[in-house]
Amino acid sequence: MSAAEKGQAPAAEKLGPVLVVDDDPEILNFLSILLELEGIEAQLATSAAQAEKLLERPHGPRLILLDIAMPDRDGLDFCRGLKAQARYRDIPVFVVSARPGREVIDRAHDAGALRFIRKPFDNAELVAKIVEQLNAA
Repeated sequence: MSAAEKGQAPAAEKLGPVLVVDDDPEILNFLSILLELEGIEAQLATSAAQAEKLLERPHGPRLILLDIAMPDRDGLDFCRGLKAQARYRDIPVFVVSARPGREVIDRAHDAGALRFIRKPFDNAELVAKIVEQLNAA
């Protein structure tokens, strides 16, 4: 019996999925909870290799939050590699990093990132940017 047949409102459709790639488990856990509370499905990867496996799934991400400093591959190199492949070229990438300076922001954009989000970030602002991008796609 469906929710409507039981007299219940249908569950809200989740946005996403959003692939979060960060080697820090605390940040992954925090972002996962933050996104899920906002009704956004999160897929989590602690490395570029894990992210590549998740990208191969039939229902891959509609947006990627990508840390720069990862143990197996530089995040900007990973982003460049994604943007070089037709299959992934149109997935928006938000680079999330604590690295300061205009140079790193320019390098992120040159690698194909749509946005640069500086850590620590404002939770509400980050969610708003993600929702805006998911609704625009």
